[in-house]
Amino acid sequence: MRKLLILFASSFILFGCSQGVKLEAPELDLPKEIASKSLKGEAEKKKELLPEKFWEAYNDPILNELVEKALRQNEDILIAEARIEQALAMVRYVGADRFPYLGYGASVTRQRTSEETIGPKPGSTYTTYQLNLNVQYELDLFGRISSQEKASLYRYLSTLHGRDAVKLSVISLVMNAYFDLLAKERMVEVAERQLQTLKEIYNLREKEFELGLANIQVVLQARSEVEAVEQTLKSLKQERELLRNLLALLVGESPAKMFERSAKTSLTYPQALRLPPLLPSEVLERRPDIQAALEELKASAYDVASAKAEYFPRITLTSALGYQSIELANLFKGGATFWNIAGLITGPILDFGKRESKVKLAQAKQREALLNYVKTVRTAFKEVQDSLVQLEMLEERIKDLEQRLKTLEELYQVSELRYKEGLSRYLEVLDSERALLSAKLDLERLKADYYKSQVYFIKAIGGGF
Repeated sequence: MRKLLILFASSFILFGCSQGVKLEAPELDLPKEIASKSLKGEAEKKKELLPEKFWEAYNDPILNELVEKALRQNEDILIAEARIEQALAMVRYVGADRFPYLGYGASVTRQRTSEETIGPKPGSTYTTYQLNLNVQYELDLFGRISSQEKASLYRYLSTLHGRDAVKLSVISLVMNAYFDLLAKERMVEVAERQLQTLKEIYNLREKEFELGLANIQVVLQARSEVEAVEQTLKSLKQERELLRNLLALLVGESPAKMFERSAKTSLTYPQALRLPPLLPSEVLERRPDIQAALEELKASAYDVASAKAEYFPRITLTSALGYQSIELANLFKGGATFWNIAGLITGPILDFGKRESKVKLAQAKQREALLNYVKTVRTAFKEVQDSLVQLEMLEERIKDLEQRLKTLEELYQVSELRYKEGLSRYLEVLDSERALLSAKLDLERLKADYYKSQVYFIKAIGGGF
C-alpha cells in the first residue's frame, strides 16, 4: 500500500511539472502608436481620450435616445446576454465536480435464493428494504476537473467580452443608420426646394410661351427637368423610409410600432467629435473582440491540459450509511444500520487511440484559437488605419466639394443671366441646375460618410474609454 501511495505521489508531481499551462498572449510585430497624419502636430502635444458613452459627445438628444433604447431592446444584445447566462451555468456545472456529491437512495427488493447456494436460508424467498445516504468524491490529483473548470471560466469571460463586442457593433449600426437618415432628410429637403424652384420656372416658361417669348422646346425642357427631380425625390423618400425601418429594427421596436411612427431626426448635423490624434497601440488590447479571442485562447490551453489528464487514473472515494431490513417494521431499528467506505481507482489500458485523439483534437482547437487571436489583432489594426485614411480623405473631399458648390452656384447664375440676354440656349441653364443639385446631394452624402467614418474609428479602437 505504501509503495502504491508513493507511485501516485510521484506521478502527481511529474504530471504537475509537465502540465503547466502558459497563458501569455503571443507577441506580435505591431506599431507602438496609432496616429493621424493630418493631426500629427497636435498628436505630439497631447493624447485625448473619448468618453465611455461616446455617442453622447455629439450632443444630439435624438441620437442618445435611439442608442439607449437599442442597448435595452436590441435582440442581438439580448441573445448575447442569454449566452452569458449559459456560460455562467456551465462554470457552475463543471465546478460542482470539485466538491463531494451527497445523495440518497431507497429500494425494495423481492428475491429468492438458490437452494444450491451456501447461506443461512437456501431456497428462501424474502423482501429487502433499504434506505441510505451516499457520498462520492473524486480526488483531482491530476488536474482534470480543475482544468475543465478553468476552461469554462475563461469561456465565460470570453462570452462577457463577446457581449460587449455585440453592444459596440449595435451602437455603431444605430449611429450609422441615424447619420444616413439625417443626410437623407436633408437631401429630401434640398430636392423639395429644388423641385419648388423648377416648378416656378416651368410655370414662368409656359407663360413666356403663351406670350410668344419662348418656344415649345424650352417649355418641354423645363417640364422634363421637373419630372426628373420628382423621380429623384421619390427615390430619396423611398431610401428614407427604408432607413427608418432599419433604425426601428435596430432599436428593438415591435413590428406594429415600426410602421406606426417614423423615426425622427433633427435636420442639423451635430458637432463632429474631436478624435484623439494619438493613441498607444495598447488601447486596441481593450477591444472586446480581441479580449474575447484571448480568453478563448486561454480556455483552449486548459482544454489540452484536461484532455492530457485523461491518461492518468481517476481515484474516487465512496461511502454509504443507511438502514437495511427484510422487515419494513424493523427498518429503523439499531440493528438494521449499515455503512461502507470504499476507494476506486480506474485508468486506461487499451482504448484504441481514443484519449490520444482527444488530446490532438484539443491541441488543434488551441492552434485555431491562437490563429483566430492573431487574425483578430491584425484586423483591428487594419480597421484603425482604414478609418484614419477615410477620415483624412473625406475631410479633403468635403472641402473640395464645398468649393465646387460655390463655383456651380456662380455658373448657374451666369447661365441664367446669359439665357435671359439671349446669349445661350436654355439647355445650358438646365445643365447647370442638374450639376448644382447633384453637388448638393453629394455633399450631404459625404457629410454622412464623414460622421460614419468617425463611428468606424471609434468602433475600431474599442469604443470610449
